[in-house]
Amino acid sequence: MIQNENVNFSAAEIKIIVHATEEKDSILEHLNSTLNVPRDTFSIVKTEGHWGNEILLLTGILSKNEANSLYRKVEASLLENYEELSNFYDEKGNLYIRLDKQRLCRGKVSISESDSIRIRFRNVMTYGSRKSFIE
Repeated sequence: MIQNENVNFSAAEIKIIVHATEEKDSILEHLNSTLNVPRDTFSIVKTEGHWGNEILLLTGILSKNEANSLYRKVEASLLENYEELSNFYDEKGNLYIRLDKQRLCRGKVSISESDSIRIRFRNVMTYGSRKSFIE
C-alpha cells in the first residue's frame, strides 16, 4: 500500500479525448465539481477523426499544490480500491491512472482502461528506486 505521507508530486498532466457525440463543457464541469479541477486549466486542440468527425484533445497541467490536492481527492474517492494504485507507478515514482469519463460525469470516480481521463502525476524525485514509493 502507498504510504500517503511519502507521496509528493511536482505536477500533474490531465489528457482527455472528447468525441463529437460528447459535450466538452459537461465533462469539464463534472471534472471541476467532482475533483475541483478548474476549467481554465485546459488547452484545446481540434482534430478530425477517421470519418471526418471533430475530436477535441484537452490537456491540462496542474501545479504542485493542485496535483497533490487532486491526488488526495482521487485517493479518497478510490479508498476501497486504494491498494490497486500501487500497480500504476513507474520506476521513477510517477503515477499513471485512467479515470472512467462516463462515471465521472455521473459524479463517481473509478479506474477505467477505455474512454478514460488520463492523469499523470509527476513525482518530485525523478530518480530512485520504485521501492522507496511503495511498501
